[in-house]
Amino acid sequence: MVGILDSGICHANGCVMLCVVTDLSDTRWLTYILEEFSRINLAQFTIRVIDIHQIQEDLENTIYYVRDFKTGVCVQNRSNIAPNGRVQWLSDKLFTIEDTPSNDSRWACKYDIFWNAFVFLSRLEEYQIALAGKKIQSYSFQHPREDKTTFDVPVVNHLFDELEKIISINFPKLSFGQEQNPIIEYSHDVDYIEKTLQLRLKQTAFNFFKTYKSALSPILLTEQAKRTVKFFFSNPSYWQFDYWENIEAEAHIRSVFYVYAKTGKQNPKAWLLDPSYDIAKNRVLQSRLKSLIRKGFEVGLHGSYYSAIDGKLLSKEKTVLEKSIGAELQKTRQHWLRYDEKITPYIHNELFKYDATLGWNDCMGFRSGIAGRYRPYDHKNKRPFDYMITPQLIMDSHIYDYGADHVKCLEEKALRILEGLKQFKTPHISISWHQRVCSKDYGWHGLYEQILSREGRKTRQNDHIPNGKSEYI
Repeated sequence: MVGILDSGICHANGCVMLCVVTDLSDTRWLTYILEEFSRINLAQFTIRVIDIHQIQEDLENTIYYVRDFKTGVCVQNRSNIAPNGRVQWLSDKLFTIEDTPSNDSRWACKYDIFWNAFVFLSRLEEYQIALAGKKIQSYSFQHPREDKTTFDVPVVNHLFDELEKIISINFPKLSFGQEQNPIIEYSHDVDYIEKTLQLRLKQTAFNFFKTYKSALSPILLTEQAKRTVKFFFSNPSYWQFDYWENIEAEAHIRSVFYVYAKTGKQNPKAWLLDPSYDIAKNRVLQSRLKSLIRKGFEVGLHGSYYSAIDGKLLSKEKTVLEKSIGAELQKTRQHWLRYDEKITPYIHNELFKYDATLGWNDCMGFRSGIAGRYRPYDHKNKRPFDYMITPQLIMDSHIYDYGADHVKCLEEKALRILEGLKQFKTPHISISWHQRVCSKDYGWHGLYEQILSREGRKTRQNDHIPNGKSEYI
């Protein structure tokens, strides 16, 4: 026996079990993907991974994961095929790494379902790019995969559902749990509580860049330029905690506020990129956050730009915020979604239980191909990390900054993504609207209100409303 996954139940006459017999020389990645499958798809049985050379008896409920076909239920092992940036679409909801499908009808699956699930869930493509010294910086356009529309699809969920079908058809005694209601973690990155010079400079520069790159008519270009200039000189209130609390309480929802913690002097880049407030000195902000916590809201750490690659700095920021609000922190999301494959996950594994950093800066979608919480994979040590990822699927800036020319279409797409969660077993995702964006400078809160309105109608039908999330779509 090479590995055991024990997520199921045992009957009096023995364990209900699935055996995956393989010719892999290293089964650690396979063990990981089967563990995640078992948990996410609610397998009610134990899964054993067994070396094909160590079989000494006939096994019931066996899938062979091998390079050459054997009698029985077989999936072809094509894990020797590395991702090369290209995919093959098998349907409108399923794609694989190029060259992993097979035309041989004897196989239980016409592609390597295990290897594809691992590549996408573990973000092997991103890890390989990081080893080559290139940086994605959480921008989808810098990802090596050529077809960016693949990020619109929770491909790992579809792969897991296909695997469940294979098991249910061939081994009817093995059962799975029922679908659970989707969980949405509503969240707000607290970048600015007042309009600072840094924000005026950054947002104005970005707005001018958008104007320059857009294909608007001269009249619309002029209007956009006017709005950009107006933004620089306007001075509305960015203290919007009351607004979020009121609309979420009405919808029976409690969100997570990701808060920055200043720890000392900043270099010029950090001065420009990081928030400016100081939670350790701002008694009004401390009091407001404590009040929110008492009412069931959560606070997580919004790690500074440089803390994503500096464990001591992130630990210090965590300590400063915990002392300031008198509460232990379990959740984090890095500012600008900064994430270094060789550093950040190891830091988060030491300090937190949940991370909501893994989403895209420039577009909504499924960065890890999954619509559920999962353990990220440590490619260096070939094992899963202990903490959990809550995938961030939708952020306000995806629609109103990067997609400003197609707002209506993107709003509809966001609603379709949330509606589509219902088809999966254990959906659990995060969406993020910045704390300031309901101010007059932005006015980005209409879609959020629409989502909450729909959520509120459904949550009020149930007496149990968990803190920090909504269980109902």
